[in-house]
Amino acid sequence: MNQDILDIKKMRYELDPILYHFGLTRNKQGAILESLLAAQIAQDFVLPPLLEQQRQKLETEGDLWNEEELKMHFLSFVFVLCDFEVPHKVKLFYERSLAGLVQNTPLSVVCDALLARPMGINTPQQPYFFLQEFKKGKKAKDDAEGQMLIAMLIAQSFNAADYPIFGCYLLGKDWYFTTLEGKNYCCSRSYDATQTEQLVQIFHILRNIKQLIVKIYNL
Repeated sequence: MNQDILDIKKMRYELDPILYHFGLTRNKQGAILESLLAAQIAQDFVLPPLLEQQRQKLETEGDLWNEEELKMHFLSFVFVLCDFEVPHKVKLFYERSLAGLVQNTPLSVVCDALLARPMGINTPQQPYFFLQEFKKGKKAKDDAEGQMLIAMLIAQSFNAADYPIFGCYLLGKDWYFTTLEGKNYCCSRSYDATQTEQLVQIFHILRNIKQLIVKIYNL
């Protein structure tokens, strides 16, 4: 096989070579993905005022933000209000390196954000969910989806084979939710975080991730 296919960093995390090399199929539907997206939303639910304030800022200013500004002005508020963490079981980490050997291929990636079981106080041990964000869409120097998928593959090698790994990648304001179960990789439609109704869906899907992790991993 062409050696370039194995050099993940050299190919800038391009999605197609990753799918090909690891024998993955990319689908739009799957039972785990459907469970993730089927988050229940109460009819009387309204966005927390702070999140609505940041949504408006994303809508008016987001095109001018760099990646760090997107994280600080918007993502950090989403994560805090989602209440991701479970003491001693699920913790949110930022900018963490992850490396592993998958199908005899050495892989490494820096994760923008991940949920994992902590080892001690502040070291990720068993990863469950990854988020990668790029501000300028597919014009970014690396492929957000491919980089996220590499992290998911490494995490899969750390967990039991039949446990799903959850993911999400951002292309500016657009969110895509993903699952990896065995060789089955599923990716949702896009959700536009500048639109109130779709941000409500994003918010509940993120909350649902914690519930599914607790249930699936018996935490």
